[in-house]
Amino acid sequence: MKTNQFIKTLFFLPGICYLTEFIVWSLFPKSHLLNAFLGGLWTLGQTGILVILPNLYRRKIAGGSKWKALGVTTAAAGAISYSINYVFGYWLDMNTRMFLPLGALLSGIGMLVTGIQVLIGKRWPGIKGKFPLIVGLYPFLVMFPLLIITGHPDLAAIMGWGIPWLVLGFGMATDTAGNKSNIAGRYSKFDINLKT
Repeated sequence: MKTNQFIKTLFFLPGICYLTEFIVWSLFPKSHLLNAFLGGLWTLGQTGILVILPNLYRRKIAGGSKWKALGVTTAAAGAISYSINYVFGYWLDMNTRMFLPLGALLSGIGMLVTGIQVLIGKRWPGIKGKFPLIVGLYPFLVMFPLLIITGHPDLAAIMGWGIPWLVLGFGMATDTAGNKSNIAGRYSKFDINLKT
């Protein structure tokens, strides 16, 4: 039971990390140390995303075609790309700038596909079922248009992605139906194993 509570806490990690970054970035003067701290928070947020994705898949998408894993796999590749940028770019001083836009693009596309899959699957009724789609739409409605208009990434908009991630984390942490279906799924597998 404590493991479930710990995982539920991790669902909030991307939103909290992104929004904390925004606050710290807004309040403190820019420095090498600040960049290291922000990069660490960003990577911690990506770790939270890598916890959310398999849980979202297992609870709301899994079953039927293996192609259903495409959305979460693409979003996971985006989170890993972001982390590569920080680890190799900051700590190993390698030129990894391509991984930053690649991470945003893959994460956005992956969450957009995942959001559509959740809606089509109708396994998450109500407003909470729209949360993954909101996460997927955010880069295309906010981040990428600002990039096109200004010619450079808007850090406030990027960190603002924490709001939809926080909402999704809340939705997953408070989704009692998903938790019950997970438990029921485990017991039905156990029953099948006993019968054979």
